[in-house]
Amino acid sequence: MDHLRLVQLLTLLTVTLAFSVSSACSDGKCKLLDYCSEDSDCGVGLYCLSCQSRFPICVRSSYTDQFKLLNNSLPFNKYAYLTTHNSFAIEGEPSHTGLPRLSVNYQEDTVTQQLNNGVRALMLDTYDYEGDVWLCHYFGGNCHRYTAFVRITASSK
Repeated sequence: MDHLRLVQLLTLLTVTLAFSVSSACSDGKCKLLDYCSEDSDCGVGLYCLSCQSRFPICVRSSYTDQFKLLNNSLPFNKYAYLTTHNSFAIEGEPSHTGLPRLSVNYQEDTVTQQLNNGVRALMLDTYDYEGDVWLCHYFGGNCHRYTAFVRITASSK
């Protein structure tokens, strides 16, 4: 493929992408998984989730209480629970070690907000660090100053 053809193809892709984003729904008309720019774009029961994405989408803002379903007699291990991965890795939380954190932030909501939004299981990675238990991402099997989030004893107060 020659250089001119490649430039033409990239231009076409850019224009197509720009058109699809600019023609996204708005004014409460966006449906589940439609692109959005703010919460008011999304329909009833939905909100605009950006979660470190270039293209935010409308997602559900409420949950179904599985114990209020018609058949709630199944064994515990037959239910699925809304779970957040690395529930403590909250976007915008300051470092508690004095160094900038070099870890992925998985959540936009605090743990309390996650629970209020229907989350019923929290995945928490705990590590022995500096003689205490910390919520931490690991690197090479260990917690480090640049991957630690918060000391458990401090977060439970």
